[in-house]
Amino acid sequence: MKAPSSRVARVAALLGAAVVSSVALVGVSSPAFAADLGTLTITPTTGSVGASADDATPMFTSATTSAACPTGYGTNAVAKVGPVGGPYNNLNRIGSDNNYDAGPFTLGTNRSMAKALLGVPANGNYEIVIQCSGEILGDNADYFRAPITVNNGTWTVKGAVVATPTTTGLAASPAGSAAYGATVTLTATVSPSAATGTVAFKRGATTIGTAGVSGGVASLPVSNLPVGTLSLTAVYTPANGDYTASTSSAVSYTISAPTNGATGNQTILADVAPGAFSLGLAGDTVNLTGGVVGGSATGALNKATVTDLRGSNAGWNLVGQVGDFANGASQIPGDNLGWTPNAAKVDASGSVAAGAAVAPGAGLGSARTLCKAEAGSSAGVFECGAGLTLDIPDSVAPGSYAATLTLTLA
Repeated sequence: MKAPSSRVARVAALLGAAVVSSVALVGVSSPAFAADLGTLTITPTTGSVGASADDATPMFTSATTSAACPTGYGTNAVAKVGPVGGPYNNLNRIGSDNNYDAGPFTLGTNRSMAKALLGVPANGNYEIVIQCSGEILGDNADYFRAPITVNNGTWTVKGAVVATPTTTGLAASPAGSAAYGATVTLTATVSPSAATGTVAFKRGATTIGTAGVSGGVASLPVSNLPVGTLSLTAVYTPANGDYTASTSSAVSYTISAPTNGATGNQTILADVAPGAFSLGLAGDTVNLTGGVVGGSATGALNKATVTDLRGSNAGWNLVGQVGDFANGASQIPGDNLGWTPNAAKVDASGSVAAGAAVAPGAGLGSARTLCKAEAGSSAGVFECGAGLTLDIPDSVAPGSYAATLTLTLA
């Protein structure tokens, strides 16, 4: 489904919750300069380049743009691949939706990288791109881009973490069976042994307890296993994205009834629903002050509050992008606005990191990270903010300029 046609809605539809804030100041204008149309999110992030030029296996499932095609270039769009800087060859037939300039969109592929490039590519750096074109204006000269590397027949999106597969085994001591009330030691062995994280020991669907992995081993002594024949498993959860999760084969274990008295068991169940994943702003207007022609104006972004109570610890990223500042026909490029982000925990078990400072001139005309939390440590409530600086060209007309800054949480 396409996002609404307005600029704010197009950007906000990217990946989740988005809140729009206005930035106003005194001073400014200069013509905008050419830049890439935006970035691509590739799913999956790695795969085979293909066995030969006849290999029709799709290179990837989907490529999603970070924004819409420019106005007037929404008739056709096509995904391509090639060396950095081109030339690029098609990965699919040209899409003819006639609405690619209405919001971010997704394209798939129907051929391998080897088929697109007419042969298995050599090791090195390449790009996946999407090009927009219009019925009247023709092909747009700029692209949405995703850099990739090729190494020994495998392509990978640059910066993507490719997890190492793991296996998990489970043993119980004493082996096979024990009397009710006796201590049984459950030991999980995770391979490769460098993997870190935790192991949850389970009886059927019920978690008995958890233990940390050290040197590829996690152990848990238990003395409250119920009477009967039990199915025990060990579920490994990695500490980060360097390794995959894995589950052991089930181990059958028997707990014999006590010789005296009687015993009974009750299973206690509790349903836990996911909480909010949301973005809130302390205000919707920022006034930059001190602006003079040829100088700069400064201010502070309204605090953004990120709440991640999904229970998945899946990680998140809060990015911002601003349009050009306008005063009638006069404009100041959005890239003239820079920021220095800051971030703090409010009430969280996870952690948050501020995005990199972006200097005016290479600023927020493109999407920039305000703050982020990595997978495995993203739960809780956090606050993110930034100091703002707008460089005002010495050739602009004085006046009141305004632009729209969009924050997107994904």
